[in-house]
Amino acid sequence: MNVLVYTPLNPVFPQVQPLTLESIFGMRWMEPANIVFGRNDKPRLPDRKAVHEDITKKYNDARRMTLEGGYDALLTIEADMIVPETTLQRLTLVEADVVYGLYSSRHSRHPWLAFSTLGGPPDPYSGKTFTQTPEICPKVWGNVVESKGVGLGCTLIRRHVLEAIEFRCAPDHAVANDWMFALDVEAMGFSQAHDCGVICGHIDGKMIYWPTANGHFRQEAIQ
Repeated sequence: MNVLVYTPLNPVFPQVQPLTLESIFGMRWMEPANIVFGRNDKPRLPDRKAVHEDITKKYNDARRMTLEGGYDALLTIEADMIVPETTLQRLTLVEADVVYGLYSSRHSRHPWLAFSTLGGPPDPYSGKTFTQTPEICPKVWGNVVESKGVGLGCTLIRRHVLEAIEFRCAPDHAVANDWMFALDVEAMGFSQAHDCGVICGHIDGKMIYWPTANGHFRQEAIQ
């Protein structure tokens, strides 16, 4: 499988974490792959709408590169992620149209960014993470499980999905484009799954947040 690995850089802080770089280039993969970083020449002022639009454009650039370049899939890795060396090996083996690695949110109580339900009336931006049903977390830990997304931190998207769906912003910018993408994938009838054996770290400042088998998280200070 020929894969494009793409990392979009935040337009306000356009840098990649050193541990992220190390993990991206440390992935084991014997088949064709190219690694691309989407960046801005100059940082921009922090504005939620502008940042969402900038990142969305970068993902659509990656979509175009994947389709025009003849790639079989796009692997998105955000600039603050630490992915395991087996990421490509594992995600490409999962029989789903969109496949996610497992990581925790940087925000609030750091829940798993793996959702069992997503959207629906009255709030299309509502959802339920696996963390909210903690008894199932040890059962899915290390395994592949059907999910509803969400996130583009470590996500393999197969070519036929990109042929059908463009990345887009929420009309009111209440959520990021990854949420809209997961909603669109579900609306189009494509399958989504999490490989809960692809355990990723999520960097926030000097701290790394890792999901744990009980549905919680552990934090690790960057030395």
